[in-house]
Amino acid sequence: MNDELTPDERAAMRARILGGARGITPTGAHRGTWIAGSVAAALIVAIAGGVAATSTLSAPEIATSPSPNATAPTPRFTATPTPTLSPTAPSPTPTAPALAFGGDCSTVFDDSTVSAIAGVEMRLSREPIVWDARWLGGISCQWRAQDPAEWQVVNLTVLPWSVVPDEVRSRVGAAPVCDGGGPCDYSERFGDAWVVVGSDDGATAVRAVAEAGARAAVSPGTERPLSPGAWRLADCGEQLEGAVEGALGRDDLGPLGTDNVPQGQAWEVLTARGAASWCTFVPVSYDETNPPSLRVSLAAGARSDPGEGEQSGGSPVEVGGAQTAWWMPAADGNGGRLLANAAGGVVDVSGENLSREQLRAVTAAIISALG
Repeated sequence: MNDELTPDERAAMRARILGGARGITPTGAHRGTWIAGSVAAALIVAIAGGVAATSTLSAPEIATSPSPNATAPTPRFTATPTPTLSPTAPSPTPTAPALAFGGDCSTVFDDSTVSAIAGVEMRLSREPIVWDARWLGGISCQWRAQDPAEWQVVNLTVLPWSVVPDEVRSRVGAAPVCDGGGPCDYSERFGDAWVVVGSDDGATAVRAVAEAGARAAVSPGTERPLSPGAWRLADCGEQLEGAVEGALGRDDLGPLGTDNVPQGQAWEVLTARGAASWCTFVPVSYDETNPPSLRVSLAAGARSDPGEGEQSGGSPVEVGGAQTAWWMPAADGNGGRLLANAAGGVVDVSGENLSREQLRAVTAAIISALG
């Protein structure tokens, strides 16, 4: 539009153009004239109002009064580029919380280190550990002496400090009491890691904790909750007595009187978190020459590695309610051990004077009773 027009003149011109364009009715031969006039009017209105367009068309020059020689400027329409959308990066796949020492016992100690600590030749055990701290974010390892005449066992557990209950924390740094059948174990805190070692000798336990501590602080593990489908463990004997008696066709079973019971600080942590339970069954009459006996170990939310059963000489076996199971016969052929993975956890049944089929039936009944 002519820049010499006053604001009032511009407003008047816009009104005349709009009014004229709206009053035109296209008929006959004048239809083309109406269309051309409408297009011109629309372009003038757009220019006068400063409307930005994305087309590349040019508006015709329009003569205006009172300056007939002035021409309206030709607008330059610039296409707006369409923004390029970057692909959204996929969400990272959730990973399981880290385990202490990466879950690898060989990175805690090699055999020579444990042998030096214990004073006898020791070797890492490859047998399945039912009550494994890894299901809480830690690690459980066992080394055994190679000479039966110098028998020793070193059990090491590392757990995140957040997993340890107050009653166990209160015993950190307390000297181990290894007489009188009590647990011979010693524990310390190293940063966010809790390290406990059980042994037949208190000095061995203390040395092993000190040796592992600094590296445990670097790899304490991350606390893990039990899986949603984990068994809810209470009193093992009360939970399973009916199932065991039904599977064996007996009604005279009770707990076995023994001092060979799980105990110690690591055990207390596992049971406090609902991750472990244990019970035994024998006939209460004791009038049989070869009475059957059962030892049942439960680990809620756990799962045994198939390689563990095979390394222990186990062979796969079918058990009702189990996802996988391994049978390990006793060396003397009198009974054996059955290790089974179920949806709610791991059940480990050891029996004497019982056949493989009887132990299969007992294990299936236990899995069914736990749900």
